[in-house]
Amino acid sequence: MSIEEIQQDIDTNGSAKAIVVLDRNHVAASSDATRTEVHIDAVGRVTRKASPVDVDRVAALNQHFVESQMVHFPFLGLVHGAVDQQGLDQLSDHKATHKMIHAPELSTIRPVATSDADAPTAGPTWGLQRLNAQEIWQRGYTGKNVVVAHLDSGVDSRHPALRGALEKFTIFDSKGKPVDINGSYSDADDHGTHTAGTLAGRIVDGAPVIGMAPDVELVDARVVGDGDTIARLLAGLDWALGKGARVVNLSVGFPGWKPSFEAIIKKLREQHLLPVVAIGNEGATHTRSPGNYSTVLSVGAIDSNDKVATFSGSYQPGGDATGPMLCAPGVRVLSAKPGGGYRESDGSSMATPHVAGLAALLFSAKPDATIDEVERAIVNSCTRPAGADPDRIGAGIPDGIAALGELL
Repeated sequence: MSIEEIQQDIDTNGSAKAIVVLDRNHVAASSDATRTEVHIDAVGRVTRKASPVDVDRVAALNQHFVESQMVHFPFLGLVHGAVDQQGLDQLSDHKATHKMIHAPELSTIRPVATSDADAPTAGPTWGLQRLNAQEIWQRGYTGKNVVVAHLDSGVDSRHPALRGALEKFTIFDSKGKPVDINGSYSDADDHGTHTAGTLAGRIVDGAPVIGMAPDVELVDARVVGDGDTIARLLAGLDWALGKGARVVNLSVGFPGWKPSFEAIIKKLREQHLLPVVAIGNEGATHTRSPGNYSTVLSVGAIDSNDKVATFSGSYQPGGDATGPMLCAPGVRVLSAKPGGGYRESDGSSMATPHVAGLAALLFSAKPDATIDEVERAIVNSCTRPAGADPDRIGAGIPDGIAALGELL
């Protein structure tokens, strides 16, 4: 179907954005260098080394892209750019091409409601309490030494709750290339600061406690905002793999079911990176890709009464989409806002960093755990409230202490 979609875009617009998954055997620098090397040390730090490629063979593909504007993402093992009819014809039969994928535009999964909290109460948010985050901290597991990728609109690095949380940060342009950053890192919107706060917010005396994993190391890339989000997201994922992330938090998606990102998600999992993805905010029988793939830990939203939020997405029975795999706190979630202060927001984007943070806590408890083990522990810890619709809530609501027990 991807080739047909590329063709349709070319017929309409003269060109189309395309992803070419490279044939490992054809582009490898040697016959024994076809896969990324992944090493996990005793404290759980991940080092990845992208498989070396024949530079000339990869570079030669550039001529088949419009204005020779191809970008190579070595950890993902693919290239991206715009193709015209001639480029499509040449690349679809090229020896270096394993698969061509249509690259439709995706967007941030925006909150459905948001309001400033002028006098927030000190202490843990209801979401942290619901998932028993503090009980996990008391056992000595706070996310230390665990790297989590947060790919969003950026982060206000000066916010008191996020000072010291960012281990690395970067911005990608519309081509998927890094941008020089002068001065402090900032949020191009307000979405990223809020979700990063829920995931990795530090404990500040006299302030709300907002972060699930207060000692996690955040690697943050600004990938949404102006320009081609697909190119920027691919760049962010490739960068996150190179920075040793074990979990990636994503609040972006294509409306409906689109298999375009299945090959990319497979690449992440092969390299031991757990994708935790928002299901979307369009309500029952509506989902977003890749949050509706069976290969991601997809997250819907509940309120403080354990009710699935009306806006929270869920699959339509009989279709290709799945999810959510589970639900987490996503209504009136208190977290950081750019410029200081705090804000309450509603959305599956607010629920997702609760689960990404929980995954980080579990990795800090068992550094040699696989992503499958952590994912399974979280899902198996879930309980469904009486009367809850499995199609809407998935496995249910996770319990941090129960997940810890499943893992250890």
